[in-house]
Order: sequence, then structure tokens, then C-alpha cells
Amino acid sequence: MELPSQTHVSLLVIIRRSRNLPSRGTLYVRVNQKVSPADVIGRTTLAPAHYLFDIAHGLGLPPAKADKFLRRELDEKVSGGDILAGPVGWMRRVVRAPEEGRVVLQGDGRLLYEGLGEAYELRASLPGTVIGMDPDLGVTIETVGALVEGVWGNGRQEFGVLRVATPNSAGLLASGDLSIDLRGAIAVAGRVEDPNIFRSLTALPVRGVICGSMPSALIPSAKACEIPVILTEGFGRTPMNSAVFELFSSNAGREASLNAQPADPWKGERPEVIIPLPAVGSANVPAEAVQLVVGRRVRVLRAPYAGREGSVVSLPEGLQQLPNGIRVPCAEVELGETGLVRVPIANLDILE
Repeated sequence: MELPSQTHVSLLVIIRRSRNLPSRGTLYVRVNQKVSPADVIGRTTLAPAHYLFDIAHGLGLPPAKADKFLRRELDEKVSGGDILAGPVGWMRRVVRAPEEGRVVLQGDGRLLYEGLGEAYELRASLPGTVIGMDPDLGVTIETVGALVEGVWGNGRQEFGVLRVATPNSAGLLASGDLSIDLRGAIAVAGRVEDPNIFRSLTALPVRGVICGSMPSALIPSAKACEIPVILTEGFGRTPMNSAVFELFSSNAGREASLNAQPADPWKGERPEVIIPLPAVGSANVPAEAVQLVVGRRVRVLRAPYAGREGSVVSLPEGLQQLPNGIRVPCAEVELGETGLVRVPIANLDILE
């Protein structure tokens, strides 16, 4: 049986996530240590920038003469703005260091300068227990809670208290509707369409926003937004999945971890919301690559039933002919008031 896409909407599961430094550095945690979202668990220095200066051109001199005005030794530590060469002439022409760093190479009227490199701190981003380590690079953190996967994110991360900002899953959040109750929280909304909404949310400020959908025209604003933005349904005017909205509503007031990482099917990564919960009862690791079977809860991804949810009633054998004449594997899905419809399996998303 062909496998459609799969989205986790899980009430209580075991969640394991890797937190890695961009390059080898120093880790400050150990296996079995408990961590909180704001904990700094590692540090490293990002790759330094390199600058090649044409000293001769900068000073207005031939290369042989320019070398006489070099002011720094190789490997000498230099502060940003310090003079590297010069001054020359009545205009007192100089070449200055663009940032803190050191001289790597100089001569023949040129100078190679290496910046210090930006310090990078790795935070846990979610509460849990360290269950594994890759020395000098990263850790694996395990927690128990609810998991909701989205379809689009703007690449940012944050942690905060959930607040529902619209009355229902189809509610439209506008700048004028923002209340002081959302300050410092993660806002949950059915839809957004206001082009100024992300500027207003940042100014309030909120720590993040989760919504069902937004027009694709808002992508540049969402990417430029300083807080994480996650879409659970996609682009357009699709309301938030009712099961997802209910999950967020029932956990309003609890803290949640937002990772609005861009979806990457090759790495199996998607934007996600994790709500840590007390481990009451049994929790399992969420299943991957679930097979489509009768009774499975699904969501339709494309028109004319895009965004609608239902249950698989039957899986007809062989290829089925669609109204456009194409023959593909299909499933018969019960969509509530719409009734029984036939949908290509490729257009279904399993809600697990």
C-alpha cells in the first residue's frame, strides 16, 4: 500500500530531540542531567570572517612603498577600528580593522585579516533529560508531552505559555484584536491575513505565534519576524485543524516549545510545537511511516476538499478513475457533512 504523508498530532508521547552546535565546541551537561528550556548546554565560536585588503590602493601608494606603512605584526591581536596601515599624505589616509581579530598574512601591498568569530550559545529549548551525547557537538534530550507538527515555519525557536487568541479554529486574528493578555505568551489563532500582524505581535511583544494558515503574500513578513511563526495547515484561508485547535485550547496556560524550523523531507524535519506534560499513564515514541488503513484519521491536502478531516472508510483495489480521467490509487473518506468522497491517496495526510 502506498504511504501518504503523515502529521503527528499526539496528546501524550515520548519525544526525543537532538540539540547540536554548528561546529565542535564545549558542552556543559552530562547524561541523565535534567535541563530547562533556557539552559545554555553548549558554546562554540562560529567560523571567522576573512578580509583581504588592498593596502596599496587604500593608501594610494605603489605596493613596495605601501608595505613600509604596515602597523601590525603577524598574529597580533587587533581591536575593531584599530589602524592596520598608514597614515599617509596630508589627508592622513589609513586602513582600519573591520572587527576584532588578527593579521594572518601581509606583504606586496596586501593584507589578509581574520575576524575573531562570533560566539554561539546552544540552549536546550525544551525541558527534559539528557539521554545521549555526541562529545563536543551535541546532545539528545527526552521529554514527555503533546506533539503537533506544522507544515511551514520561519526558522526561529522560542518557549513560552500558550494563549488562545481567537474564539475558534477559523477565527481571524487582526492587529486591532491583540490584547495585553498575549504579552510574553505564544499566541494561537485560526488564521491571519493582516499584513501588519507580525509587526504588531512583535511590538506587544509575544514570544511566538501558531496559526492555521495565512496568505502566501505574508511570507516575507513572517520570515523577517523576530518571533517564531508556525502554520499548521499551510497557505490560503484554511482554518486550523479542529483537533489541533482543541489540543492547544485544552493546554492553554501551559508552557510550550516552538521550533519553527523549515520543513525538510530529506531529513524528516518539520516545524513543531511540543507541550511538556506530566508523565501520567503510559507514553510511547510516536510511530513513523504509519500505513493507511480503514478507520485511520486523515486530512485532505488539495482542492476541492483541502483542509477537511475525516476517516478512511474503504481502500478500493487497483487504480480508480478521477473526473479528469487520471487513474490513481484512491481512498474513500467520510468527511462529515460532505459525506463519502473519493480522494487520491497522494492527496491525503495521516493524522497520527
